[in-house]
Amino acid sequence: MKKRFWIGVLVTGLIFTFTGTGMAGKSVLEEILEANTIKVSTDANYAPQSFLNDKGELEGFDISVAKEVGKRLGVNVKFITPDWDLITAGKWGKRWDISIGSMTPTAERKHALLFTMPYYSSPAQFAVHKANTTIATLADLAGKRIGVATETTNERYLQKDLVIEDVKIVYQDWKPGKIKTYPTDANHIEDLSLGDGARLDAIFTSRQTLAEAISSGCGNGCPLKMLGDPTYYEPLSFALDKSRANSQTLVDKLNEILKSMYNDGTLVKLSEKFYHTNLIPKL
Repeated sequence: MKKRFWIGVLVTGLIFTFTGTGMAGKSVLEEILEANTIKVSTDANYAPQSFLNDKGELEGFDISVAKEVGKRLGVNVKFITPDWDLITAGKWGKRWDISIGSMTPTAERKHALLFTMPYYSSPAQFAVHKANTTIATLADLAGKRIGVATETTNERYLQKDLVIEDVKIVYQDWKPGKIKTYPTDANHIEDLSLGDGARLDAIFTSRQTLAEAISSGCGNGCPLKMLGDPTYYEPLSFALDKSRANSQTLVDKLNEILKSMYNDGTLVKLSEKFYHTNLIPKL
């Protein structure tokens, strides 16, 4: 009995060791290098971060950053444009490898995602219709209908449950009458542009998104104006699927690439090109 027992333990140990080695497999970085392609999720309707130009090609700050990452990795870049809530939920099933889409590494998102170091920061900003004469301060937004993109830090801010590491969040001492959510920022910008109070009283998004919408005219008119100062500044990072095994080597490599883009001024140049200001924090 003893002899048979020890044989069983040895065999089990061999099987366990073999299975463990098999499960380890290739790292995500190795898979990307072998495929010679990194699949990047982004938003095709999020100017100036990412948008379709007149030729139907993706363009913008995030697009340029992604292309530079691909160049420094030595691989091609393939863009995927899933809905934002699918990206933040994790469990991507290898449909894309990484999100380069101006995502804030909140405590909630870290349950499903891994994050790199920040690559720029973004001020959060309210806006009202240009014709509005009754909303002069942020306090005047109390009880108003405010549009915001769903599953974003801005929505969390309005709900007063936003947590960002190393960022002090100071909430307003008023409550919206209704928080109306949209798939993307472009949708609530369009609704507010229809007229003062027609569908919304105000919107809440990034300052650079509003600046782009106002300067470009949203294609067919964008009569908006910013209200007050930014309410908070958020760090923005690349995100990876936490459920995908062996991802840490890719995180490490991406951080290495980002540091080189900080040091050689690439990020500052891209920020000034698309935002007309330097949104790159100091290392």
